[in-house]
Amino acid sequence: MSALSATTAAMPVTLLTWRPMNRGMLRGFATIMLGKSLKIADVSVFQSNGKTWASFPGKPLIGDGKALLDDKGKQRYTQFMEWTDKAASDRFSAAVVAAYGPAAMEPPA
Repeated sequence: MSALSATTAAMPVTLLTWRPMNRGMLRGFATIMLGKSLKIADVSVFQSNGKTWASFPGKPLIGDGKALLDDKGKQRYTQFMEWTDKAASDRFSAAVVAAYGPAAMEPPA
């Protein structure tokens, strides 16, 4: 089977830790176990317009020893891991969101 035609079943996602961070669309950071062997820290969870999604951690962009900012003055980040297709990304995101449940999305009282 070639890499282009390979298919895989969805791996289970287990929530290990949750760190709430309600700032703009950001709702917090999860540390998860993907399958039995891959631990991923700082998975970002976002919410906007009634939708919730998760994405792999990113790293800040640095230029000349300083953080690179966008046109609004916010820190720019780049992804160093990514899914090869949107369906895989959507499955991962849904599994992460389901792992901690909707209660974690509620803003602090």
